[in-house]
Amino acid sequence: MEEFINRADGFIAEKLCEEFSLEEIAKYCGYSPFHFARKFKRETGKTVMEYVREKRIFASAEMIKNGCGICSAAMEYCFETHSGFTRAFASVFGCCPREYAAHCSGKNWKGYDYLNSENSEIIIRSVRLDDLNDLWENVYSAMTPKEITEVKIIPSMEREKNQTGVELAGSVDGTVVMTLPMIKPFWIPMGFLFDNNYVITGNGRDEVMKRLLEEMKIRCREMRILSLISPQKAGSENVRAFKSLGFREAWSDGEWVYLAMSV
Repeated sequence: MEEFINRADGFIAEKLCEEFSLEEIAKYCGYSPFHFARKFKRETGKTVMEYVREKRIFASAEMIKNGCGICSAAMEYCFETHSGFTRAFASVFGCCPREYAAHCSGKNWKGYDYLNSENSEIIIRSVRLDDLNDLWENVYSAMTPKEITEVKIIPSMEREKNQTGVELAGSVDGTVVMTLPMIKPFWIPMGFLFDNNYVITGNGRDEVMKRLLEEMKIRCREMRILSLISPQKAGSENVRAFKSLGFREAWSDGEWVYLAMSV
């Protein structure tokens, strides 16, 4: 069915900034509106208009990311009202266009200089739903708030509940600045650390990472995990950083180095 989707996608891409009807796209693809709509929903999991709306939202978000005004981006992609655009944007991204624009501008990012304060309070705990904004600004900036919630936070909470993993958050003075996710395959007593591109910085981030790792060891022992494994790109600064924390090279396959630590 790839040809069917590619043909529909081609029409949608060409008409993304224009209004068009179900009849028009169905005719272009060689189907009656009824059969096209049913086939499209079966192949994509979305109605035609849901699919088109999502495409328009992502296209308008790219304009906003590049500095375009919110109203101009909305009008470019056929959204007639600000409120309608805001609702549609939030349904796809999990935030409003104004929040997305601020995020892309970097206005909400605090940086890491404040971590150097000797009086900073560092707390290590499990990731929570109310960490969403901090995670978006400081950890998973390339993802949308909706993706972070559905792909990161909720699955990590489920894994912790089922004793198959955990994602720890490093909070400094009330702001989450780093995380350390771990997943335990059910068949072996090992935990795999993923999604952490830690490099040695020489500032407070190093201290946060050390504390994250110490707490992770405690959680692993509670889950009867014997070793932690961290897959890293061979020759990367990440390898050097994790080795500085006590990891040792266990094996490699050329492109990847698998670092290990007993807990």
